[in-house]
Amino acid sequence: MIKIKDIKNKKIYENIIFKQLFSYLDEGIFKPLFEIMNYNPAKAQNDYNPITEALKSGSVIYTDEGFKAKYKFSNAQAKEFERWGAKYNKWTKTYQIPYSNIPNNVLVALSENQIKQQAQITAVQNFIKELDANLPYMIDTMLFDTQVETILDDAGNTLKQNTKKLNVIVPELDEAQKQAIARDYTYNMRFWVKKWTSEHLIPEMRQRVQEAVLAGYRADYVQKILEKEFGIMKNKAKFLARNETSIMLAEYRKTEYQKIGINHFIWSTTMDGRERELHKELNGKVFRFDNPPVIDEKGTRGLPGETYNCRCHIIPYIPNSPI
Repeated sequence: MIKIKDIKNKKIYENIIFKQLFSYLDEGIFKPLFEIMNYNPAKAQNDYNPITEALKSGSVIYTDEGFKAKYKFSNAQAKEFERWGAKYNKWTKTYQIPYSNIPNNVLVALSENQIKQQAQITAVQNFIKELDANLPYMIDTMLFDTQVETILDDAGNTLKQNTKKLNVIVPELDEAQKQAIARDYTYNMRFWVKKWTSEHLIPEMRQRVQEAVLAGYRADYVQKILEKEFGIMKNKAKFLARNETSIMLAEYRKTEYQKIGINHFIWSTTMDGRERELHKELNGKVFRFDNPPVIDEKGTRGLPGETYNCRCHIIPYIPNSPI
């Protein structure tokens, strides 16, 4: 009986795919949205006022509670508020002053800021609407050829190293084979990205922005919605990079091990309390690559890593006699 070290799903594999996928989604969806929200009109060349400029840039906003800083009031802003007679409320962290006492130039800035914010929100809504039509074309431009070939080259080197003691010649993938694997990988990634963006990301983002508008929320609230959706996108991109790479490597192992006469494997489950009950039962059992076990509740047969979030791995195994 001979056991061989397996080809691990290295974190770097997921990272290079994630970086590419994240770049597509960020450039195509979120970067334009954040550019809309961060648009700043040109500063006036005269009559400079720290409050009006802060209102124009969005670093200070006016609410029912008073003037509120996005992050923190500057010394110049605090002095200007105090010059007006405004009082600082440490509980709400706002400067409060009767509306009738607000200087006219600041009232003008408030009106301009309201117009600007409405224009920003309208531009965001229009961009999200356009995504419905444009996003499928953007996704069709996604390519992962270079990243997949890099992963396959490294996995091939690992396979050679791990099988040295068997004295076998490990066949290398030629360029056509690598390109075919990369093409299948890209097709699958495009499919899942289209499905997720069309069924969840875009309609849910559009609905949340629309609800915020109907409720009368300001642009800073819409900004928070976009930031939350950005975080969701980032996590989804990490999941897809990990999942699709794991599936690709599972098939690569199966094919390459069988080429050198390794037809069996031991299922090894990561036993840390987060494992599936079904995979817990598979731990330590021997299977053939051409007759793998059931790996999910649907009855699907497959290898470790071929179902979502599976962290199991294989131990290539050469028995003394066939099973």
